[in-house]
Amino acid sequence: MVALATNPLDLIEEIAREIANRSNRSYASHVRQIAKVLPEGVSDLYAWLASLDDAAIKELAQKLELIEGKPRPHFTAAVKQARTLALQRQTLAGMPPDFAEALRWAMERAGLGLKALAREVGVDRTTLRKWIRGKGIPSSLRAVERLEAALHLPPGSLAGRLPRFGRQRLEVRGDKTYRAFTRTFLRVASLVRYEVPWADLPPPAREALLREEEERWRRLSHRQIRVRQAQKQTFTLPFRDWPARAREEWNEYVVYASTRPGTGERARRALSGGPLSSRVLRAPTVERELAEMQKFYGYCVRVRGLDPDHLGLNLLTDLSLVRDYLGWRVDRYGDAVPGLTRTEILFIALVKKLHRRYLPVIGLQGDLEGLRELEKRLKAAGLDETEGYHAVEPLLETPDPLGWLAAGIALMLRDLSGRVGDLLAPKVPTSGAAQEALALYRDAVLFWTATAHPLRAKHWYAARLDMDQFREGDFAPGRGHVGRRGGTYYLAYRVEEFKNASSMVFRNLRADDLVEFPLGDPEHPLATLEVEGTRYALNEVFHVYLRGVLPRLAGSLGRPGPLLPLFPGLDSKAQLSGMFRSRSAYVAALPDAPLILPFGPHSLRHIVATSIVKATGSFEAAANVLLDSVEMVVRHYARFAPRDRYRHGWRLYVQTRGGGR
Repeated sequence: MVALATNPLDLIEEIAREIANRSNRSYASHVRQIAKVLPEGVSDLYAWLASLDDAAIKELAQKLELIEGKPRPHFTAAVKQARTLALQRQTLAGMPPDFAEALRWAMERAGLGLKALAREVGVDRTTLRKWIRGKGIPSSLRAVERLEAALHLPPGSLAGRLPRFGRQRLEVRGDKTYRAFTRTFLRVASLVRYEVPWADLPPPAREALLREEEERWRRLSHRQIRVRQAQKQTFTLPFRDWPARAREEWNEYVVYASTRPGTGERARRALSGGPLSSRVLRAPTVERELAEMQKFYGYCVRVRGLDPDHLGLNLLTDLSLVRDYLGWRVDRYGDAVPGLTRTEILFIALVKKLHRRYLPVIGLQGDLEGLRELEKRLKAAGLDETEGYHAVEPLLETPDPLGWLAAGIALMLRDLSGRVGDLLAPKVPTSGAAQEALALYRDAVLFWTATAHPLRAKHWYAARLDMDQFREGDFAPGRGHVGRRGGTYYLAYRVEEFKNASSMVFRNLRADDLVEFPLGDPEHPLATLEVEGTRYALNEVFHVYLRGVLPRLAGSLGRPGPLLPLFPGLDSKAQLSGMFRSRSAYVAALPDAPLILPFGPHSLRHIVATSIVKATGSFEAAANVLLDSVEMVVRHYARFAPRDRYRHGWRLYVQTRGGGR
């Protein structure tokens, strides 16, 4: 039995001989010089070599030059080859989670350079260099499989680190967002669950987190299955491809349906005898209706073979055509999922509305009673009520969904305090980490505030601070959305800034009245959070953010006043959604957390409403917090109400009265 070498000097000789046999005999003598610069106390030579980066190797070369009194030009290249051998001895458990880092790691492990690997895989070196630097990813699974074969990796080793192949990008837009979520999850979960950094995590624990992250992307809702099936057979006919007559006809309907009262256009139509809609449609509603018509016309042309020149609203008066279209939509999903969804009902509702209000205006008559009967039959058939909150659905099924959010925010604040110290007297680094610390402070404040006050996304990315009003002490919101009264900050939005401004929710308010949301309400369950034994108040942290963090962020991002974005860098819908999806990893990283996906700001409304309905059984209480209708809450959240709402209601009444009769 041959004894394995364990002495570092013997191992250096072993590596030198292997390099001589593999590639370059002259490098062997340079490798042997490692013994002259080997630090004291190195017990695992291979681990030490594998840990060296290029800067450390350069330092070793400089140290050797001082010892020998002359440079060794090939010493650096020889040590890099020795590092490659050391990396090849590492197991796949040490493979980084990021695709670009994993690719570089695998190339070192296999001893393949850029040129050789590009030739093996069949791609040009420029493309491969982009993959290695994280500036691009392969566009085909076959290319990834060739990479794995060339690098002697098990199937899926690299594909599993790509959002397009190994994991589905559900509810995530863009590779950068996906990478940010995964990196944050792995980094934070290793700290909070195992109390060690990711780099020091034992292989079994590391594999457990990677398996959890892999499993996260395998969940598919019925909606996502339908989308995938629909993408295999696209049939939408874009508006630009409609014949001129159909486009003109639709544009005339848009003018009819969306011209606002009090405008010159509406006055001119009234004077000319043109039709006027009694109800004005919002732009998003018109866009949704156009999307439905593009699909209907696409079916008529691409599936039924209708001549495009025959497209027009008159087709909606053909009840058999409408019925065939809906039947085709349902049948194309097969038996994989229930085919009938709310989308089909919404299409029928659109057709019915046009029959009732607009088609008679332009001289078209349809079978309105037949449409009503068809709608009734479809509803009786039963819709697929698969919940639309797929990203956070596992969270909603827990007894206290809001508790998970609060714990995730506290974890984010804990991570922040590790960077800046006391959150009320932060010491922001002056190095390159400053911007990252400032951004995390901003994101933590926004995540906390948006959970305490679950408004819509627009209220956050469009929020402004009026610098003409902003001062020490109390101040009014002015043209912005932040004020202070009695030392307590509050957010303020005009009624007209709410999506449902014309609904019964705001019936007693004028369009320019302010709706306020205090940040220092002592009765609010999220007014304070505990972070490692210290209790922080949202109002106080928000004060530090406004006075210290916001000015630095605004300056670095070039956001001048006088109407300053309240959250610079998140003042667009895409930026805001990206932040929430990446930072939601803090919730996912909690011990025993449900297997959630990255979620956006609107999911906070689902979580808060579900928690209120579960705790109180009151749909009205949830509607009050969401500033929405009771009907909407019942439609979306009734399934979370206590089963015995009758007894639950009496218990709440007794609790409200203090427990007495």
